Amino acid sequence: MTAAYARSFALAAILLGVMAGPAVTMLSAGQPGEPLRFRVLPEERIFPRIHASGQAHQLGISKDLDSRQWFGDIGGERPLFELSGGPVEIQAGIGATVHAGILRTPPLLQVVTVDFVVDFPIDIRITRDVSIRTGYGHFSAHIADDGIEVLALHSINYAKDYVTLLGSMHWTEHHAMVYAGGRYDFHTLPVTDKHLVAQVGGEIQPVELFAGCRLYAAVDLRFKEETAWRAIQSYQAGCILTGPAATAVRVTYTYRTGSDDRGQFFDRTLTASLFGVAIDL
Repeated sequence: MTAAYARSFALAAILLGVMAGPAVTMLSAGQPGEPLRFRVLPEERIFPRIHASGQAHQLGISKDLDSRQWFGDIGGERPLFELSGGPVEIQAGIGATVHAGILRTPPLLQVVTVDFVVDFPIDIRITRDVSIRTGYGHFSAHIADDGIEVLALHSINYAKDYVTLLGSMHWTEHHAMVYAGGRYDFHTLPVTDKHLVAQVGGEIQPVELFAGCRLYAAVDLRFKEETAWRAIQSYQAGCILTGPAATAVRVTYTYRTGSDDRGQFFDRTLTASLFGVAIDL
């Protein structure tokens, strides 16, 4: 571990402690006579899912309607533990997904890029409708064998270790939510001196088709310092069929434009019209 990486890791640990510390203090104080409650694999999520993001944890497949590109996702996200007492609830979870960029060259499907995302979120409910998310995450991007051998692409060393801070507000009666915040990449390659990512977005589910199935629209905007704050814009609409334990199946159309979400192509732009199916596990 280099000295620079050690300093960045120490700063990230301090930031994580500063963000989560007040909630732990409030939790330990609790209400007089009210015991702390501990749950394993809680069904209700504190922080809402961010469906429109190109780095969402999900199981899914989508096709660009304007090219031969496909995008596949294998993963999911689950809260593992919950501790509640008094006015505060805290959940600790895990999310892990492999995002693949695929090029269809009949009769073959060639896997071009593979991105790995792992998150260990800590979600804190402040009030019934307000929550925050922090925690550690890792992102690494790679050119797959097909990209190297068939398409002769050159790979770069692209990796991020980061601390997240997002806040969300939810209007239950209107089936709507917004979120904003970002992350600090304390270890970042290949651009080593650009650490910040800003993120803002929201979702609304205005129409119920039948019990458990609603139409929805979502937007996610991310701005990376390493690309001179050029936006990654994602606009998504579709229908969502909700199942038990916050699982869901979605049929989606996504318009994505701006910087390419794939780490190997971070300095390029991409515009795609994606039709797909996703499962939230």
